[in-house]
Parts: sequence; structure tokens; C-alpha cells
Amino acid sequence: MKTVTGMTYNVRHAVLDDGENAWENRREGVSERIQTAAPDIVSVQECTGDQHTELAADLPAYEWVGVADDPGSGEHTPIGYDDSWECERTKTVWLSESGAVASVGWDAEYPRVLTKATFRSRTDGTILTVFNTHFDHIGEQAQIESARLVRREIDSIPMERPAIALGDFNAEPGTEAYDTLVSDEFDRNLLDARTAAKETVGPATTVTDFNSPGTSVLDHVLVTDEWYIRQYSVDDTKVNGTYPS
Repeated sequence: MKTVTGMTYNVRHAVLDDGENAWENRREGVSERIQTAAPDIVSVQECTGDQHTELAADLPAYEWVGVADDPGSGEHTPIGYDDSWECERTKTVWLSESGAVASVGWDAEYPRVLTKATFRSRTDGTILTVFNTHFDHIGEQAQIESARLVRREIDSIPMERPAIALGDFNAEPGTEAYDTLVSDEFDRNLLDARTAAKETVGPATTVTDFNSPGTSVLDHVLVTDEWYIRQYSVDDTKVNGTYPS
């Protein structure tokens, strides 16, 4: 199977009042970290319409799917892909009881979505399905049900097709939502790249407060079990003295 580098990055909404950490002061750093990582596939969360337009302009090597134009239309979980891939189809699934209609699910505070994209390698024809999502940060039931929804969507693709689920799952290892994501109760097995990787680089956290790393692991790279994970890395590089997100 083709070697793939995937990256997930919560870039934090531009609409939030972050003072000196406002988007206009972080934009360059976010783009720089993505460019430095040079992933084949990159998923971002909290990327609103205008914010995504700016990020995409800074990253001309990537085409994008799953972009929401209206900042009020739900979470923004676009997937970027480089020119080694061709996108064959995409799907947006709302993390809610309906799934197909814009809505807030279960006990969530905000509307959330799952972006699904199917890619074909331009070099060897490998077909890859990529998922990008951002679970609610408040509703525990919404987190659990969202995890089940993600697993059902992965089960819906052909058994022989590799898949990657990227995102800010707002679920620590050991929580019910996380345990559901890696549960063996579904048709496909799903592995956490952090624990399955041959090599792990960087801090044992995926969260910062702009100035210092936190202690939580909320962002995950999950893969179907035919993958060999060479390296899992958390980028803790500061830009101009702070973390870009």
C-alpha cells in the first residue's frame, strides 16, 4: 500500500476573542506548521469560511473538500489533499440523530459534522477513505453517539479499502467515547496510531493554551488495521514564542 502522511490540526475559530492570540496573529504560524509537516492529507477543525479562504491561500499545494461557507452552519472540518491524490466523492454527515439534516445532536452544545472523502492515488490507484471530525466538547452522550456514528460510517466502506479517521474527538483515552472508537464490536478494527506506531515523537498531549502544553490527549489519528504505522508525532514547535493554536 502507498505510504501516506496524515495530519490533524484544530486551528481554533477566527471568530473567538483571543486578544494577542487572534487569528490574524496566528495565521502565518498555522500555515507554516502545515507546510513544514508536508502531509499528503491534512484535516483541520474550527476553520470558518473566511478563515479557510485565507488558510487555503497560504497552502496552494492543497485542494480542499468539506468546506462550510457559513460560519453558523456547523463545525468546519475540511480535508486538504496534495496533487498525488484525486478526490472521487465526498459526503457530509451531521453528528446527530438524523445524520443527513443540519442539526444539533443529543446533548451537544453546537452542531457538529463528519466529513468523509474518498481519494484515488494518481501513482498506483490506491483508494483511500478519509474522515475528519470534531466531537462536541460538552455533551458526553453526543461524544459517545458520535463515536458510534463514525464507526458505522467506517463499517459502510468496502472491507478491503483502507481508511483514516482524523480529528479533535474531545475524548481522552479511557473515556467511553474513546473506547467506542477503538472497540472491537464493529466489523472493521480501528487502531490508534499513537499506540500502534513503531516510533512516537513529541509530547504526550495534543492540547496547548498557546503558551504551554496541556496534559490531555483529545486529538487522534485512527486507522484501519491493515496499516503499518511507521511514526506518530505531535508537533510542539512554537512560532514567535507561542503555539499557533
